[in-house]
Amino acid sequence: MNYFVFLVGVILLLATAADLINTSLSGRGAGFISKRLSKSIWNILLILTKKTGRRKILDLGGAIILVSILINWLLLIWISASLLFISCPDSLMNVETNSPTTVINKIFYTGYTLSTLGLGDIEPEGNFWDILTAILSFTGLILISIAITYLIPVVSAEIMKRKISVHINTLGGSVEEILLNYWNGKDFKELEQPFISLIDSIILHAQNHKAYSVLHFFHSSDRKEAFVLNLTNLDEVLTVLLHNIPAEQGPSFNVLIRLRKAISSYLVTLPATFITPGKKTPPVLILTALENKGIKVISGEKVDLEYAKLKTRRRLLLSLIKDDGWEWADLNCGSYNHEINTSEPY
Repeated sequence: MNYFVFLVGVILLLATAADLINTSLSGRGAGFISKRLSKSIWNILLILTKKTGRRKILDLGGAIILVSILINWLLLIWISASLLFISCPDSLMNVETNSPTTVINKIFYTGYTLSTLGLGDIEPEGNFWDILTAILSFTGLILISIAITYLIPVVSAEIMKRKISVHINTLGGSVEEILLNYWNGKDFKELEQPFISLIDSIILHAQNHKAYSVLHFFHSSDRKEAFVLNLTNLDEVLTVLLHNIPAEQGPSFNVLIRLRKAISSYLVTLPATFITPGKKTPPVLILTALENKGIKVISGEKVDLEYAKLKTRRRLLLSLIKDDGWEWADLNCGSYNHEINTSEPY
């Protein structure tokens, strides 16, 4: 027996099992292999589409990555199990010729065993290889079961994500539009109810995203359903209400903070998909449309300091948008102070 080949097969099999368990059963996101495979495929798709979020091919990204993860598990288990049989020339016998099998025969036999179909003309030689064959047969059955149980919650979570995105978009397609839609002439109190209804949904999505990080790669080329754009608009609305609008005119401070924390619970899951704050800070919104409606807008050094504290958060949102193939300008948020972006005071 070639113990080196056998050891490589065992290590590869254990690594694959660990990745499969961490990705599908642990609730902590993707394993080491699946995480990097997902990101690599997504980066290739972004290059092919020139990082244009409106390209329809990106809509297939999540499905492509999900299927690739499942195929990757199968191939790695197949390869590792084949190495175990290949390590011993007499591990399998051809019952028709009563002679040892070739490397191709062993690979073929392993594939059939994992598919739980079995192969009649090739049999394991010895108790150890009998047991290994039984284990591989169960492994194939388990892999199929996990694939099914993994697909269903991911699809359900993606539907929930789109529901949240559309819900936010119904409030308004931009920061100024949301605020103007809910200005009753005196205050923004009418935003409290839709904000409250969004809190639990966003927290649920944050937990889904933590458990199934492949959700990040489910993309919508329709701006109205683009989760990252609508969520960023919502977070920018909260920023304006917290720092640019007098407290007595805004929704309940408690509601604003709860919604802010709900969004934060999602943002903290982004490093698992290799998204971190970049070096460029998004520009600050110029609230001319609000002022034209007679809405009091607070500005000045104190507000600038508050925006400075949000530097990391807003940079992370910008990275999130770019990683989804969009640009900050795709937010349709109105006029921005682009001088902020070049001087980088934040």
